[in-house]
Amino acid sequence: MAGGRRWPKILAALGVLLVLADQGLQHTVLADGELMRRRVAPYDPPLFNPGQRASFERLESFVVTGTPPAASFRIDPDLGWAPPPGGRISLQHYDAFGCRVGPEPLALERREGVGRVLTLGCSFTLGEEVADDETWVWQLDAALPDHEFGNLAMSAYGLDQALLRYRRDGRKLAADEVWLGWLPVASLRVLTVYRPAQRHWAPTPIFKPRFRLDDAGELELLPCPVRGPADTHALLADQAAFLEAVGEFDTWVARLPSAYAPSGEHLWHRSGLARLAMTYIEGRGRDHRGFLADPGRPEGKLLQAIILRLAREVAADGAHFRLFVLPSRDDSPSGRRSYLLPTVEALQAAGIEVHDLTGGFVSVGVFEDDSYWAPGGHYSAQGNSVVAGGLRHLLSGD
Repeated sequence: MAGGRRWPKILAALGVLLVLADQGLQHTVLADGELMRRRVAPYDPPLFNPGQRASFERLESFVVTGTPPAASFRIDPDLGWAPPPGGRISLQHYDAFGCRVGPEPLALERREGVGRVLTLGCSFTLGEEVADDETWVWQLDAALPDHEFGNLAMSAYGLDQALLRYRRDGRKLAADEVWLGWLPVASLRVLTVYRPAQRHWAPTPIFKPRFRLDDAGELELLPCPVRGPADTHALLADQAAFLEAVGEFDTWVARLPSAYAPSGEHLWHRSGLARLAMTYIEGRGRDHRGFLADPGRPEGKLLQAIILRLAREVAADGAHFRLFVLPSRDDSPSGRRSYLLPTVEALQAAGIEVHDLTGGFVSVGVFEDDSYWAPGGHYSAQGNSVVAGGLRHLLSGD
């Protein structure tokens, strides 16, 4: 009996120790909102790294002084962000149409006897980290005098933004062919409205439009929640406004709104252990392999619907559509690429022409050789040459 009476006291003591440990964690280790230099929920403000905080400070200065913040891109109400027409971003120069420049200036009026190809996609199509004349698009343009290219890709774009960019900027260029570069690891971008919610280490806090599927399985556009720097600052400075504008539409924010709620609004925010649990739960589910391995999932259906819609619109404009799988270094075919096959097969069954460049990379040892890769993980000039070589036959007739 005496032992039985001790158990409540022991449990009570353990409970007190747990509460003390939890609150000690809350008010010491997690007091600054970080653990081992990584943000811990709640994410108020939704800024995850020094680069994002520096961007926010520049936006703050803009609100106070009215001087537009210097940026490598412009906030675009239709696309989220876009290159400056006729401007420059680091090594990248852009023409009046917002295309990365090629060997010859692109004109609205087509040159007689010269086919026109538009390329859409993200930084692997744009040619991040290399000079204009080292991108695979430029190399194809220079090697094929009976064709000209307009490179409308943009860093960090999702396939949803590629579709929107074609509608607004690409259609008027009246191409014969439209090529979409698909980086499998970037597929999750179609599920987010606030880029850092999907990728916490993204360098800049930026917002984007996205699509979702309605009850009939058709694409429904969710417009970008910001139209310029002032709107961006307003959402980042007011957590309640951020959650109202983004919470329902961004997959990761919607999955655990308490992780993005104003600090102190939830009971969980007052517990160190609960905050760590929120951080863990919010950080899960970002493996693109599972996303692509089952094309029947809602997320997989959304990705396919975006590609199919772009293909239909290109065909309606009288052009030929091709989809290219541009592998990252993580896509080395060491038994890990099978995840992509179900989605590729589903797209092919729907009539999409798919070209996977992985085999060409394997044949010349791209995945094992550092010289094919730039420091930031994009293709080096040599890697871009492999892509150009793998695609040249599509237009040259070789």
